[in-house]
Amino acid sequence: MKKITILIILLGGFLNAQVQVGSTTLEEREVVNGLDVPWEIKWGPDDFLWITERSGLVSRINVETGEKHVILDIESVVTTESESGLLGMEFHPDFENNQVLFLVYTYYQGWQIKERLVAYTYNSNLDILENEQILLNSINGYSTHIGCRLHVLSDYTMLMSTGDAQDQSASQDITALTGKILRIDISDDNFGGVPIDNPITDSYVWSWGHRNAQGIEVAPNGIIYSSEHGPQNDDELNILQPDRNYGWPNVNGFCDGFSEQAFCNDNNVVEPLIAWTPTIAPSDIIWYDHPSIPEFQNTLLMTVLKDKMLVRFEFSEDGLSLLSATEFFNYEWGRLRDICVSPDGKIYLATNGNNWPSQGPNEIIELYNPDFDYSSIQENNAYNNIKQSIDLLGRQVNQSTKGLIFNLYENGLVEKKYILKY
Repeated sequence: MKKITILIILLGGFLNAQVQVGSTTLEEREVVNGLDVPWEIKWGPDDFLWITERSGLVSRINVETGEKHVILDIESVVTTESESGLLGMEFHPDFENNQVLFLVYTYYQGWQIKERLVAYTYNSNLDILENEQILLNSINGYSTHIGCRLHVLSDYTMLMSTGDAQDQSASQDITALTGKILRIDISDDNFGGVPIDNPITDSYVWSWGHRNAQGIEVAPNGIIYSSEHGPQNDDELNILQPDRNYGWPNVNGFCDGFSEQAFCNDNNVVEPLIAWTPTIAPSDIIWYDHPSIPEFQNTLLMTVLKDKMLVRFEFSEDGLSLLSATEFFNYEWGRLRDICVSPDGKIYLATNGNNWPSQGPNEIIELYNPDFDYSSIQENNAYNNIKQSIDLLGRQVNQSTKGLIFNLYENGLVEKKYILKY
């Protein structure tokens, strides 16, 4: 466990704090507070933070001033009992051209809670989201265990996690959409449809046997990681694979019980990379690949709710084995719901108070290295050639390939970029 040193300094009338990560001193700054359970935060193409609040608000946050621009208010539609509400958010990979933003929220259908995936169009002139399109509707919901994280892939599809909605057996029912990882086509030709290469014909189901996954991230080598809540035991970090069973509710964590071993053998169950008992309540995950915080570079970071910390994962060279899991910022800012990273390596954390169900403070914290020399990146990139370009699945591509690609430079640096047009 990393020891965290906190220094309080008074500069110009503002209270700033510093936290130590290895040999790197990070500056801490509150970007905005007074939020209503910030659930998803993403760095936008406009250099604003885009956030969802569980009550039903989507906003753009100016990280320099903390000014909040509400661009969607669906509080009258969203149900917010316990853990339900406005949850996951994702940009379309061609957002700069089509301005499409995906959202997931819960709502009442009669007396039942349901969940839906929608797409909105951002009107930059009016600074609003408009023209809602319902892509997936009437997914069985509940006040708890409803996911939901979204993550686009390089092939113009999108993954969506759904919880078991307190119907455990549905996780093993491949005809139900709860307790699953779903894969949705977001290409122009089949927008919102079932991808033709999904493992089950005419089904959104991509993997099953999930309890309540709330983190999805694709590493530079194409491996898809996911964090998932267990019951009173066995929170998990998994590698997601299509057409595979992750065991719930028959298996908790590893296949180490007698009945679990039999079920795993019969159903080709994927075991987690790591499981936590007692549970810690893992939330979102993100790959950090910036040199400004060298202790975090090329690692997976996970926010944690119940145990109120950030966890760093280091993997083997092929990414298939976990080498270490290290805790940071224990009980520093309360429950950590989400994390995102700006292009210049600054980390943003969404906090959800000190106690469930997310009493305040609900804020966004910025962490950055004030001593990092950003000119070194520009100099290195200027005098080094691209060695290889790959997509999210690790396939070699060229500079004319449409979508998200990674340029690997001869000096070891990685550049992530979107190619929007051929």
